[in-house]
Amino acid sequence: MQKFTFIFSFLLIANFSFAQVNLVPNFSFEQYSTCPSSQDQIQYAVGWSKYSQLMTTPDYYHACADYSSGYSVPLNGYCNQPSHRGCNAYAGLVIYFQNGYRENIGIQLSTALSVGQKYFISFYTVMGEFVNSGHQFGMPSNNIGMRLSTIQYNSSNPVPIDNFAHLNSSAIISDSVNWIRISGSIIADSAYNYLILGNFFDNSNTDTLHYTCGTCLNFASYYLIDDICVSTDSLLANGGIDILPCITSVNEIFSDDEIRIFQNPVSDMVTISFQSNVSDEIILTDVYGKILYVEGINNESSIIINLSNYSSGVYVLKIVNQKEKKSATKKIIKL
Repeated sequence: MQKFTFIFSFLLIANFSFAQVNLVPNFSFEQYSTCPSSQDQIQYAVGWSKYSQLMTTPDYYHACADYSSGYSVPLNGYCNQPSHRGCNAYAGLVIYFQNGYRENIGIQLSTALSVGQKYFISFYTVMGEFVNSGHQFGMPSNNIGMRLSTIQYNSSNPVPIDNFAHLNSSAIISDSVNWIRISGSIIADSAYNYLILGNFFDNSNTDTLHYTCGTCLNFASYYLIDDICVSTDSLLANGGIDILPCITSVNEIFSDDEIRIFQNPVSDMVTISFQSNVSDEIILTDVYGKILYVEGINNESSIIINLSNYSSGVYVLKIVNQKEKKSATKKIIKL
């Protein structure tokens, strides 16, 4: 029985390698520029940024962080929560506060949606529940969701809280242990090229469940988010992500000045240049970790890779310097 299970899983992974890609770069928050050490550091997850007011502090959690920082995975200052696939990272958002406070994050999609095309969209969430100074913080809420946009919001121009989302949980989510998939589909009515996560409904249109314990403080709802998907592939958005491998060793130990990639996005030839001559190994994979290209370079200042025969989508380029024991991972978008 185990043999057949393995073969079936292998075939699923193989099929996904040829399926439509997930249009959400860094969909599991695993790629990072810096290990988180405090609140309000979602920008350390490559590609992600704050789409809510300046005063908001959306959180980033990664296994690379010291536990003492409170922002490691699985154990951190707020909970002991493994990531959805047992990988390395997730984000945390306040989706309800009694004064209307909201935290939202967003990212640019790898390609804009095609008007009239059907897309399957999903993400995973679990309630964050924690105790501090004898008080239990957090309460169950509904409406955590996803919104697509043609606008890149930021702290100066935050996403509006106007009771609209392309996908949201109408049911109150009270599970603080198991990740829950929120999924649906849309027919694109605009060339959306940004994705936003959070609660886009005001307090009068958001339901909460108050705890009755004497130490419970019922004024805020906090949820973790992982494995976001926007794809024309219904399998990928409805459980297919579950069997994907984790991305490992993706921190950019090289500085940005040491490695430059251009053009990016790219249609055919991409150039990787180095600040000084290096002897490295170049590894190109798809977003599922399948190795597509490997080349060793010896005392060179640049290398050119021909991507003209590759399908449109997001690829991961890893540069490994075995001698100096350092590596870097870069995202390449193929048009």
